[in-house]
Amino acid sequence: MNKLVEVRNLTIKLGERVLFENLNFSIEKGDGYMLLGDNGTGKSLLLELIALGNSNDLRERYKGLTVQGEILNFNGENLLDPKVENRDIVYVTQDENFYNNATILSEVRSACCGMGVELDEVELDNLLEYFEIKTNKNKKLKNNLSYGEGKILHLISNILKLGKANILLMDEPLNHLSFKNSKRLNDLILKMREQNPDLAILVISHCCAINFVDNALRYNYEEKQMTKMGYSSYDCFDRI
Repeated sequence: MNKLVEVRNLTIKLGERVLFENLNFSIEKGDGYMLLGDNGTGKSLLLELIALGNSNDLRERYKGLTVQGEILNFNGENLLDPKVENRDIVYVTQDENFYNNATILSEVRSACCGMGVELDEVELDNLLEYFEIKTNKNKKLKNNLSYGEGKILHLISNILKLGKANILLMDEPLNHLSFKNSKRLNDLILKMREQNPDLAILVISHCCAINFVDNALRYNYEEKQMTKMGYSSYDCFDRI
């Protein structure tokens, strides 16, 4: 079975405003999609529903949220139910939330544990070096990381969980990254896709230089239609 996620007749509303209506699409093994659409059309919300389900927390943050339809995983379970545990999804949010009294090492270990992954400390060291994070991993996070470094640590925490996942969801992964680290992340994910051809990726980004996906899901808000199409990146990463 190649389908990892299947969205069936999904309708999402915020109060009287209809974001998606009878939406249907699927994500299969090895797919790589850029999710395109105007600001405010609900792209981030769609990723959250796939990753976390229609939870109380989500309804608290999105006032008036109502959801109908299904988002099925490869076992046919409805991912809209937050009680479904078998998600096999790594979800990179726009913003990171760290415990300031934690260390880099304890924060990443905790993130991996939540996915049932044993932390590979050598790989953590390699990634910290790759992204040029020079702060000692045993120091507390508070006052030791810049905002950009915090974003990189958030990305590293999720990358280290991919051994137990079939799908990588990313919401604006390049926000707050330097140009050099944006290229490093792009190259790293390209390498991961080569090593695991079954890994499926769905990403939201305003950066048109990302080239680790080659197709797009373009959402037309006015017509409430999702269209699959090819995706071409700019070549600015190749200039450094």
